[in-house]
Amino acid sequence: MRRLWVVAVAVVVVVVPAVALSALQNPVYEAEGRVLLRTTPAPSIFDSSTLSVLNPDRFVQNEIAVMQGAAVAEQVRTDLGLAAEPTPVTGTAIGTNDVIAVTVRSGDPVVAARLVNGYIDAYITTKRNQAVDSLVAAGTVLQSKVTDFQNKIEALDTAINASTTDDDSASVAQRSLLVGQQALFTQRIQQIQVDAALSGGGAQVVRPATEPIDPVEPTPVRTAALALVIGLLLGLAAALAVDHLDDAITSPDDLDRLETPPPVLAMVPVQARTDHGPVAVSNPTAPVVEAFRTLRTNVNFFGVERAVRVIEVTSSLAGEGKTTTASNLAVVLAQAGNEVVLVDADLRNPAVAALFGLTGRSGLTDALMGEALHTTFQEAIAHLTIITAGPPPPNPSEILSGDRLAKLFDELRTRFDYVIVDSAPVLPVSDSVALSRHVDGVLVVVECGRVSVGQLRQTLTSLSQVAAPVLGIVLNQVSGKAAGYGTAYEYRSRGSRTLRADLQLAERDAGID
Repeated sequence: MRRLWVVAVAVVVVVVPAVALSALQNPVYEAEGRVLLRTTPAPSIFDSSTLSVLNPDRFVQNEIAVMQGAAVAEQVRTDLGLAAEPTPVTGTAIGTNDVIAVTVRSGDPVVAARLVNGYIDAYITTKRNQAVDSLVAAGTVLQSKVTDFQNKIEALDTAINASTTDDDSASVAQRSLLVGQQALFTQRIQQIQVDAALSGGGAQVVRPATEPIDPVEPTPVRTAALALVIGLLLGLAAALAVDHLDDAITSPDDLDRLETPPPVLAMVPVQARTDHGPVAVSNPTAPVVEAFRTLRTNVNFFGVERAVRVIEVTSSLAGEGKTTTASNLAVVLAQAGNEVVLVDADLRNPAVAALFGLTGRSGLTDALMGEALHTTFQEAIAHLTIITAGPPPPNPSEILSGDRLAKLFDELRTRFDYVIVDSAPVLPVSDSVALSRHVDGVLVVVECGRVSVGQLRQTLTSLSQVAAPVLGIVLNQVSGKAAGYGTAYEYRSRGSRTLRADLQLAERDAGID
């Protein structure tokens, strides 16, 4: 269903050209006639014996080849007075019968029927001519024998007349034998002549062709149905191939491809990117803010089991919405009455100050270099304090992994209920991995459709190598029904399932409606 658009495109690409070509195609008509073959030799009025064909199927196929041969086509051309070669004919055996279906296709139904009948007549004529030619050839051979007998008889007559002996019985007997044989051969010649006159060509018309009414081509409905089936099959195959090759994360189900997927703590629906500050401040009633309130609820729930005060927000790649997530989470926590500080620890590409419209002042790097912490505080809204990144240092990874940052977080724990830390993405640099050793929990922001399963797996592996306490995943830019969950979202947690009622209880304890 995620690749439904692939199936739709495949169906359109196949069906539209098929239907268009079918509509542009000229109509083709098919006429059909039927011929009954005689699988036994032609009967003779002088011979009552019958012979049968040893292989009737082979005989029928041979006769089809004769009908489709050049001799019959030439006979059709002669009989119909055609200037060019006639349209080829097709012969098909019908079941196990000795009947051949003779079909011809043409753009004119009258021409199609005429050609079929012409082919049937030409085939019968050709077969008759072949039979007659065979009989005539046999008669010619027999006639030569009769002539030979006559010559021998005349020679004996001459010998007998010229004989001076009184006993010519041997010659007379020989002459009588020759006369008998000559008479027998003469009789056979006469029988052959009668058989040739009665020869019918070994075939009989069962049903002559008539003019077809409906064309056999094109068939728009059948073509469209077939194209639809083919398009669906191709579309499904393409969708499966694309889904197999594309491992981008688009929904919580895609996280199942991870060995041990972290829980999904919130799913932020698709929202337009803006530079006018956090949406939880500019439009607190917007539906997207509910996703951040869900995240707040889940963060509060973690605090029931263990102290989760310093929370790092990171991502695999830059631009996935980690700063937006960290800022809105800090805002909704502050709106619930918590004292919150938002720390911009992305020292390479800081964005918190610009998002809140703050002016350049001392920031995180100044505090790490020994400046008084309170001088870095900037008030954003009630209960929310912001520490910007400050001037960019030459060695961000070393600064973020040092003991000074750990001491700074310890001091912030004593002043605030929550410390939300916006850090750099994991894959391009190692800053966030080094920083994760000093926090109580890590939230990984994943933008749907941008990050692959492999990239997220690599991010989680990098964090697990330093034993970073990954709390869960925040899916950003979620589209469709996947973004339609309520504020009390059921999430999976390494073999256990937190019930919706527990999360609702946590919300009630926190005084959240």
